[in-house]
Amino acid sequence: MWIMKKYICIITACTLLNVSSDFSLSAMAYNNIENKTEEKTELRLAAENKNLKFYVDDSSGEIALKDKNGNIWYSSPQNAEDDPIAAPSVISDLQSPLSITYCEPKKRVEASLYSKSSSSVKVKNIDNGVEITYKFKKAGITIPLRLTLFDDYLEAEVDTSNIKESREDKKLTGISIMSSFGAADSDDNGYFIIPDGCGAIINFNNGKVNSKSYARMVYGQDITMSPLTMLDNTSQVYLPMYGIVKGSSGLMTVCTNGDSNAMLTASVSGLSKSSYNLCSFEFILRSSDNYYISNDTSSVLTVFESGDIKTDKISLRYYPVEDSDKSGIDYVDIAKSYRDYLINDMNVKRTADSSPELYIDLYGGTEKKHSFLGIPVTVKKSLTTSSQAAGIMRTLKNLGVSNMTVCYNKWTDSGIKNRIDVSAEASNTIENKEFYELLNHADENNAAIYPGVQNVSFTSGGGYSVHGDAAVRISGEYARLYDYDIVSGRAYKDKNVKFLLSPNEYPKMFSKLAENFKNKGIENICISELANSLCGDYDKSGISRDKTQKILLDGFKTLDNSLSSILADNANAYAFPYIDKISNVPLCSGGYDIFDEDIPFYQIVLHGFKSYSTEPINGSADDRKLMLNAIASGSNPHYDMIGESAGAIKDTELDGLYYAYYDNWTEQAAKDFLFAKEILLGVQDKAITGYRKSGNKTYTEYEDGTLIIVDFEKESVSVNENEYYLSDYTVNGA
Repeated sequence: MWIMKKYICIITACTLLNVSSDFSLSAMAYNNIENKTEEKTELRLAAENKNLKFYVDDSSGEIALKDKNGNIWYSSPQNAEDDPIAAPSVISDLQSPLSITYCEPKKRVEASLYSKSSSSVKVKNIDNGVEITYKFKKAGITIPLRLTLFDDYLEAEVDTSNIKESREDKKLTGISIMSSFGAADSDDNGYFIIPDGCGAIINFNNGKVNSKSYARMVYGQDITMSPLTMLDNTSQVYLPMYGIVKGSSGLMTVCTNGDSNAMLTASVSGLSKSSYNLCSFEFILRSSDNYYISNDTSSVLTVFESGDIKTDKISLRYYPVEDSDKSGIDYVDIAKSYRDYLINDMNVKRTADSSPELYIDLYGGTEKKHSFLGIPVTVKKSLTTSSQAAGIMRTLKNLGVSNMTVCYNKWTDSGIKNRIDVSAEASNTIENKEFYELLNHADENNAAIYPGVQNVSFTSGGGYSVHGDAAVRISGEYARLYDYDIVSGRAYKDKNVKFLLSPNEYPKMFSKLAENFKNKGIENICISELANSLCGDYDKSGISRDKTQKILLDGFKTLDNSLSSILADNANAYAFPYIDKISNVPLCSGGYDIFDEDIPFYQIVLHGFKSYSTEPINGSADDRKLMLNAIASGSNPHYDMIGESAGAIKDTELDGLYYAYYDNWTEQAAKDFLFAKEILLGVQDKAITGYRKSGNKTYTEYEDGTLIIVDFEKESVSVNENEYYLSDYTVNGA
């Protein structure tokens, strides 16, 4: 009888499970799909569509996302409590869908809380998802998190206006949303894709337990907080995303709001203080700064940003990546998914040309100190006149260069003097009348000329002053940019110091630029570092990086509506809809110890849609290897040039261009262009559909089927059964 009852119960349970499989899923059944052990928690189906199913645990807020191929992504490791090396606090972090940091401003301290151990959880159903409210009683902070399922992604969103802070002595400083989403255990095979520099891979379980965990601000550090010692690494996260490749499945996470205040973190098993490999975003909602009470840098106080939270919204999208050709997921598939996001959601347009280009940076003038009757005076010094610029382009044309993109830097008096540059008035130092003739006849030299402006930092003059127009740090100091001593790494406090322009001044600056360029008949502009520098202004106006990003986008739109084409230096992703060309795109990452391999991820994302160049080849310690990497990544070659010899820039702010005298490089620059043209002609407007490394070779495949093989040992390139040797395109002595 007992056996019969048990048999009936089993049949009943199985029947119920089959009937309800499309609506709810117990943890035991759910884990059996992945051959996991039975869990204590219960997951129910919260939303589904033809591609995805979304499950939630009503007691903890933990979630799971299942794609149509059966791949499952959990917000927390399923067996975290059994981790043999994780301390209880680490286990609590692993199991927490939401964690926070808060400060006590008067005590100048900061602490962390995890939802698993320190919050109550309330789950409410909404259209196509749930709203989970976490209440951290100890800190008096309540945060509602909305999770909504869309056709091909799950969105996690926090509207900061709905965050409640009930205690004056405790203020929210940061949020981490599902920091363990997609965590890989010590037996998993795969890697993280980190968009640092050109891009890098962190292999799971790589054994680098003595390295530092990766942690970098998206879009670079807030340059308002310029340090007194030189940073060890200046690489930057240009794309607000990361990827996970785990076995045969892939996941792309994109930060769609709050990206300017996001920090990308990653660690591997052992280094993470657990057995898991982790990658996630953390969001800084109130920044902190160091205030030095004397010249002694050891006497330092931590100060926190005051006032309300200035980031309006935080949102993340989780995209399971489909293995469309059944060949297995890799970083190229993740790059394609991000490219699709840029096209479909950010309205990024294809502006790339089918022909390779030679990118050139020219420098018009600089300031140099002289002694006059024993009195030091500062005078403007010409480096490249308009006539010299025309001669350089004509020489390159005669050597076979058929397509040039030329950025003409420091061509105005304001630019030469490091003032805010909006006049569009060429300096007489570079032959101002000839300059406009040069622009009008650029086509005759096979060139498109982009007069450049550098309006991120400035010195007083030209209608702008430090006291009225400079950004302010959280500490209350004016934000300065320093030069650093190469040996000691310490800042020169009295040498070439510039101040950051307040984002409050950006709208007026962009409006004047657009108006004056148009009035002068100038169709193109290079906005240089304006596309990759992001700062706040922490005076009474309280402009966050989030607000600055929005102001910049309005400014880029103003220029885009008035001018024909915009060139920018290694641009952040938010600038992509408005810029046409990108220079100085790095071909390496920051080289962190935790990284296992550099990949041209930035280039794979953009190739065929935006024209881009390398960093200056003639400024590289290994220019031939850089040229080969350019070919492998579909990059255009790039050179720095000045019309005067190195003596002209000695003891000036541009003395780092000691290598750039044009006569030393025009022939090699032309040969590099011809080398690139032989190989890349016809594919520069095609997307990269495959990329891999094998030994000393790279294999790059384009959407038209073209396969380019670069052999770094032989210094040769094979394409369409033809082989090209770099030595045939190298000037003796170069």
